[in-house]
Amino acid sequence: MRGVPTLLLLLCGCTCLLASAIQKEEILGAVRDFKLSSRDTGDFTHQASLDEQGRYVLLWKFDSETITFEAHVQTEGYVGLGLSPNGGMAGSDVIIGWVKDGQAYITDRYAEGYFEPRLDARQDVELLSGYENGTHTVLRFRRRLKPCDTAEDREITEDTQRVIWSFSAHDPIDHGHGAHATYHGQTRGTKSIILLQKFTQDLDLQDSSLLTFELTAGNVLIPSKDTTYLCNTMRLPVLDRKHHLVKIEPIVQPGHEALVHHILVYQCKLGMVPPTVDGGHECYHPNMPVEWNNCQSIMTAWAVGGKGFTYPDHVGFSMGTDDDPDYIMMEMHYDNPNRLSGVRDSSGLRFYYTPNVRQYDAGILDIGINSAPTLMIPPHAESFQTAGTCFCLDDALQQQGHPINVFASMPHSHLAGIAVRTKLVRNGVVQSYVGRDESYDFDLQEIRLLEPEVVVSEGDQLITECTYKTTDRTQTTFGGLSSREEMCLNFIQYYPRIKLARCYSWTDINQQATFFGVQYAHWEYPYPIYVPPNMVNQTLIDVINQYPWTNQEAERFEQHVRNGQVISFCYPDVANDFQLINAPPEPTIPDDNSISIPGC
Repeated sequence: MRGVPTLLLLLCGCTCLLASAIQKEEILGAVRDFKLSSRDTGDFTHQASLDEQGRYVLLWKFDSETITFEAHVQTEGYVGLGLSPNGGMAGSDVIIGWVKDGQAYITDRYAEGYFEPRLDARQDVELLSGYENGTHTVLRFRRRLKPCDTAEDREITEDTQRVIWSFSAHDPIDHGHGAHATYHGQTRGTKSIILLQKFTQDLDLQDSSLLTFELTAGNVLIPSKDTTYLCNTMRLPVLDRKHHLVKIEPIVQPGHEALVHHILVYQCKLGMVPPTVDGGHECYHPNMPVEWNNCQSIMTAWAVGGKGFTYPDHVGFSMGTDDDPDYIMMEMHYDNPNRLSGVRDSSGLRFYYTPNVRQYDAGILDIGINSAPTLMIPPHAESFQTAGTCFCLDDALQQQGHPINVFASMPHSHLAGIAVRTKLVRNGVVQSYVGRDESYDFDLQEIRLLEPEVVVSEGDQLITECTYKTTDRTQTTFGGLSSREEMCLNFIQYYPRIKLARCYSWTDINQQATFFGVQYAHWEYPYPIYVPPNMVNQTLIDVINQYPWTNQEAERFEQHVRNGQVISFCYPDVANDFQLINAPPEPTIPDDNSISIPGC
């Protein structure tokens, strides 16, 4: 009914069927229970339950041109699936499908608002099969990744997709291309999914050569404050020869999925780090043992929504040699905006390692912008972009004597972030991206496999950019540790390992100060103003928060910052620390000269 929220299913392709129909006898498979077996999932490579009760299970697989879905939904009415720009209905690419009297139907639609999506002029979803089995409706359909109907169908990329879903107990009225779907009620929702996520072949966990150890928080009491970073350490297994770490997986205590935001594991050498004897210490706090500050190089990383990571079969993280860590320090970020008290946690990570050494030693390089208050993001901004350049890469590659191959990345921002990308720039031109998500979701931070691997050579630049949206904020957002503050990082995994662990840049505070008429502020937070004399009783933070921000002023500030000098920081290349460097010119992005879409 027009004017009544109805909503549904997304997709679209380029096979052009108006309301496709297939007889039950033509189906490709069968499902007897909503708990899918390997027989039910067939050759599908990905699977997700779109609702918490498991009533709507989506299977899919893809190749270079198309994606095939199979929806298993606990209903004998219609089912809907859609791709949304933001998790809502408006602007969504939608599909509604159903089975009636043994015949399957599917329609390609577009949602203009919170009412029944209208039919697309071009029906671009190919129905492959469909049937009901007494409890479930099962529909299999296919579409192109890059649709023919670019006005109403959304392209499926490697970015995070906001998938919307629904189902009804009733079939649509009429069963032709003019079928009318009544309101689905509360059986609807949205879920962020990386549909084109690539995976390595998983390990045989029954392999007798595969060893494990765990590092967990150990029933630690989570402080009743907004943000806590807790650190503890452990001695790595003592090995008589080289091994490779080949897999990590999170151990998140049930019910704590919203509390455990991220886990970073740092490498430490024997003698530098005392073992934990009291359950750990708060990181970045005077009570943390000073020796722990020597643990700076990252061994592995995990963040909210991630399922863990299995290394490609030619790469592993080295353990057991003189150059490898003896201890590791785990940094656990607890995000507790409701300030819950009395909560104890034992979350952490499980590590899999093997004496069957692989061809290359992996490393992790943490690149982007230093997470300090010098990162300033105005309120009321539709789209505010920052950039951090790695200036120390050439020195490290010269010492190594050959390029590195990047095989995975984990872009990282906080709640205001809407896009994160790392550009590989060669001779002033963007060659490729070393990790990219133009539809970033704070709650889904997976390690992403790069295929093909990206080769980074001497002379290349890595520039990490973040885009933020702050239209719902009234105060400036600063860089910091809290999820309400911001970061702009990318944890890239590569081989062979080089002697560089962190590579940041950030804008000089006095470069930003000139935008507000301040000539000189002290570099320590909250940046007391020294010049001009009439502002010496203020701080730069006060001035920024009192500024009459609008979207237009945010755009002006962005350009001011990006055209100024930046400060470089690298670890362990301390010789280049805190150098003031001119920001590199904006790289050229090659034009996409394709006018038509092949096959359309």
